[in-house]
Amino acid sequence: MATFWVALGTAGLLAVVAACAGHMTNAGAQTLPAASSASPSPPASPSNETLATTVLGAVTVHSGRSARVRYRADDTAGGSLTVDLLVTTRDGLVRRRLVSGKVVQAGVEQVWRGRIRLRRGRYLLVARATDASGRREATATPAGLRVLRSLPALVPTARARRAAFAWAARRAGQVAVAVVDSRGNAYGYNARRPFITASTVKAMLLVAYLRRHDTVSDGMRATLTRMITVSDNASADAVYASVGRSGLKRLARLAHMSSFRTGGRWILCRVDAADMARFFRDMEQYVPRAHRRFARRLLSSIVSYQSWGIPAVARPLGYRVYFKAGWLGNWTLAGEAARLERDRVRVGIAVFTDHNATGDYGKETVAGVTARLLRR
Repeated sequence: MATFWVALGTAGLLAVVAACAGHMTNAGAQTLPAASSASPSPPASPSNETLATTVLGAVTVHSGRSARVRYRADDTAGGSLTVDLLVTTRDGLVRRRLVSGKVVQAGVEQVWRGRIRLRRGRYLLVARATDASGRREATATPAGLRVLRSLPALVPTARARRAAFAWAARRAGQVAVAVVDSRGNAYGYNARRPFITASTVKAMLLVAYLRRHDTVSDGMRATLTRMITVSDNASADAVYASVGRSGLKRLARLAHMSSFRTGGRWILCRVDAADMARFFRDMEQYVPRAHRRFARRLLSSIVSYQSWGIPAVARPLGYRVYFKAGWLGNWTLAGEAARLERDRVRVGIAVFTDHNATGDYGKETVAGVTARLLRR
């Protein structure tokens, strides 16, 4: 039995010694690594959670026009940053690079101004930033960019308006001019002075009648045609009997013609040039869709001997002219209002004259004003 315990003790002692030797060998391998020619790994980059960009506010602009974009890059570490300002699609495809590699101070608002030439549509404005160590922004908050269809050519130009109004001021008698340009802006000379409408109000009678009737009989179509194309007064009386003063007043309120006043007869209504120019330019929106082609045909088919003034000047320049003229007495009062269309250009013009010395003097005034307004 004693021999057994001695053998067991000896075996246990040998096992402990072997285990210790193994442990020392492994420890030696950890503390004495083998030589290596590989470069040490670079330290991990600091977190970029503090670097962010923001485009400050959505932008809407007509293609080819100037826009203003505000943006900022923020970094709690401070210092300078390099920023790009991009226009992208909603899918992230870059369409324009507005700013490239601009060095800015963190947290300072930046402004870009310039023309944006893009197809009509919706895009994103996105700012990208990096710091001196190459860190990129963690978040980029974009803003919407809405590009509208390019604006039509400006007709008339500011120079043309000045020339037309100066010429009107030199004419004898009373003269008023109003023009709503191709971009919807209104200008004028004595544009708020009321004049008797005479037959120019027949265009309002036409629109007022068409608004009250879904269908127009053949007989009434003939009456409306005579009223407009040859300025027949008996036909105007028949239309006025249907429309009445109330119908004209309702149309004037709809068209925001604050100066319009009815008279004892339709021919003695009063209005200023500003309201009549706007009415003619926007007339189609007041005509029911089913009647628009008919109205356009009448207002562009007036007999040649009544197509003086505005159409005589504008048609040779390539404009489609929808107009109505009016006169009283021996042409003492003469005026015209019209809508001109060419390509995407749409212009409203009204020229009223009174106390003309001769029958042709008022016509010459209207033609002279129009020629100067349309001068390039």
